[in-house]
Amino acid sequence: MYRICLIKHNDFIFLLTLPEMMPENKTAKVEQSEPEEDTAGEPEKEPKPDQKKTAPKKKTKSKKSEKKYYTPTIINIVILIVIISLITYALYQTGNPSQEKTLLLATTTSTANSGLLDEIIPDFEEKYDCAVKVTPVGTGQALEMGRRGDVYILMVHAPQREQEFVNQGYGTARYLVCYNYFVIIGPSNDPANIKNAQNSSEAMRMIFESQSSYASRGDDSGTHTKEKELWTEAGYDYESEIDIPNNEWYKSVSAGMGTTLIQANELKAYTLSDEGTFWAFEGNLDLEIVLGEDPDLLNQYSVIPINPDKHSHVNYDLSLKFVDWITSQEIQEKIGNFEKNGHQLFIPNAEP
Repeated sequence: MYRICLIKHNDFIFLLTLPEMMPENKTAKVEQSEPEEDTAGEPEKEPKPDQKKTAPKKKTKSKKSEKKYYTPTIINIVILIVIISLITYALYQTGNPSQEKTLLLATTTSTANSGLLDEIIPDFEEKYDCAVKVTPVGTGQALEMGRRGDVYILMVHAPQREQEFVNQGYGTARYLVCYNYFVIIGPSNDPANIKNAQNSSEAMRMIFESQSSYASRGDDSGTHTKEKELWTEAGYDYESEIDIPNNEWYKSVSAGMGTTLIQANELKAYTLSDEGTFWAFEGNLDLEIVLGEDPDLLNQYSVIPINPDKHSHVNYDLSLKFVDWITSQEIQEKIGNFEKNGHQLFIPNAEP
């Protein structure tokens, strides 16, 4: 016997045919009582004097046997598991209200540490009745999260790596949002005399030649990527000449921008920072900008929606709404007006 079940979810109707647990036989077995001897017509025998008269045997009542059930076969169990798996997958594919109303955003620590996203994101959440879950990490880690489909959209600042990401098909396009500058931060006494440097390449050479303390992000972030470019432009091989155990003056912090600034402050060391995070932390630091707004230190921020052809579960529609929103004139003006300690942190440059 089989039981037929119908399950409806959204536009899906599931028809299940499952084996029903039935007894082996509909008719219960009956244990037969012992047959009685037919004594009709025979004279009753007198018991012998020395033999006690025993009571006649009582008739035994028939007993119904216990119902026996069979257990499902291995095939039935496998079929059931497959059906449950298909239902689970279909339910997952149809999504759920919470997923449709959530945008997963991986961004650089600089946009988080500066306070920019805390300032503007509530406007998007209210406008589209959704929640934005922000994960602040280095650009390298953000790009990797995008490759795995762990997030739906990126906000990062390593242009060459971003373009490679899009060319590989992980992102649909790269949209400019805003920019500021990387700046070289150092102690006010400037032991490497960087304030007299003509450009960033010369400044890095001065640090190397003086063996002045330097704190690096060391986290494969956009800032760390830019730092390695600067060492290369200054004429050094990063792997064999800079980030090596023998260089006691060079410390790899392996952390976000805020933590790196605090470490540099404790070490009285130079470091490379985006100016937005520096101005947000300035009040807690004894460091200052020793080289800034060099054209070679331009720091461009962009957003990249994850390609739904690579990861079908991403909320691509909401990602595109985020792109339209953050590049709109209204939000571009908010980004341009965002300040810390009297300093403008970002310059909007979204393309119309």
